[in-house]
Amino acid sequence: MDSVFLLIDILILRIILLLMPKEGLILKKIIKFFKLLKRRIDILNAETELQFILDNK
Repeated sequence: MDSVFLLIDILILRIILLLMPKEGLILKKIIKFFKLLKRRIDILNAETELQFILDNK
């Protein structure tokens, strides 16, 4: 569920980026940060899910 909210945040930041090209570099870095954060959360969720499956076998 956290991933969905991060995707929404990334989408909002992209819209802002299109509206404010002068501050584009800062916003691009923020978007990159959120993408990396989302990827890390997805990896942690997958690891937790796999561990849960393995523990319940």
